Formats: sequence, C-alpha cells, structure tokens
Amino acid sequence: MPFLARLQAVRSAGPDTGDIVLSWLTKIAVIFAIAGIGFFDAVSIGVTSSSLADQGSYAAREASEAWQTSKNVQDAYDTAVKVALESNALNTIDTESFRIEDDNTVHLTISREATTIVLNRWDRTAGWARIDSEAKGRSVA
Repeated sequence: MPFLARLQAVRSAGPDTGDIVLSWLTKIAVIFAIAGIGFFDAVSIGVTSSSLADQGSYAAREASEAWQTSKNVQDAYDTAVKVALESNALNTIDTESFRIEDDNTVHLTISREATTIVLNRWDRTAGWARIDSEAKGRSVA
C-alpha cells in the first residue's frame, strides 16, 4: 500500500481525541497529589519532633542556669517557658513533668502541634500531629 493510501486510511479512521492518555494523566496527577500530601505531613511531623527536642534541651539548660542563680523553682520554670516561647510561640511546657535533680539537671516535657494538611483535621489522626518531647539539661555555668 502506497504512503498516500495509508495516510488516507488513517485519516478516515476518525480523529484521535487522546481520551486514554488524558485519563491516565489524570490518575497519575491524583496519585502524586495524595502522595505529596502524605509526604508533607510525614516530613512536618519529623521536623517538628527534631526541632522540639532541640528547643526542649535549650529551655532545660536555661532553666538549670536560672535555678543555679536563684534556687527558686518558679523562676526556673518561668525561664524554661520564656525560652521555649521565644523558640516557637506554639510551644508549651508541662508543669507536671518539670523537675530539678540534686545535680541541677532540669527535666521537662515540651509539646507542640505539627503543621499538617490532613492529620490534625481528622478526629482519628489529630493526636498524631501532637508532638511531646522529654528533655533534660544542665548548665555548667
């Protein structure tokens, strides 16, 4: 069959609208969007957990320094709260877990809710976005 005859046969078969390609592209885009949201939430929880541990240790060290200076538990706790809030305004320090050992080591629990797209908006998973980190620190000053 000559080239022109084949070209004519292809044209007479009807226009190709690309429906199959478009449906596959749509499915792939939806899958990537869902995976991206899940990935964002997972990374957000990991980053929040890591930064919270560092911020808790820093707050505990500063509270230990305040304790060594004043020997006042309330001053040490207030210093820990102040330092934690300076690091991130959403940080909270649990009053029940705050304690000071004989060697001036301060123990505390610092908490914050991770910024997520889905987890904190759904009742079943809202608790997963809440990060608690136990920290301790001792000033050597």
